[in-house]
Amino acid sequence: MAISDVLSGGSVASTLAAGPSGAQVAAEFRQDMLNSAAKGNASTGAPIPLLRGIAADRATVAAIGGGSKATGGKGIVGGEKILSDSELKAQLATYGVKAAVIVAQVMLRYGVLVRQDRKAARAAELEAGQE
Repeated sequence: MAISDVLSGGSVASTLAAGPSGAQVAAEFRQDMLNSAAKGNASTGAPIPLLRGIAADRATVAAIGGGSKATGGKGIVGGEKILSDSELKAQLATYGVKAAVIVAQVMLRYGVLVRQDRKAARAAELEAGQE
């Protein structure tokens, strides 16, 4: 039995195409983190929703980093690192789940094909024995 026989089942190919990509999941996760942090206050005490432009962007990223460096947080640099690390983890988790599903599908398909081969071999033996 060739690996192409096992992979020829449509379920494996459809799993690769189905669902969001790791990049999509990471982008959504990043946006969720930014939206959550944007509800807080900047290190100046001003509510982030009242800030505009670059001030709002920087205050949001700094909030993700635990606040400004002056207030004991990791600031903008720390916020960007957390965002990039979180995006990578979201991508890896998505790809890991897809890989596990594909492996399970291949194993199941292989088991079905082996069972069919054994059944056909038994039927051939019985037929040969009756002649």
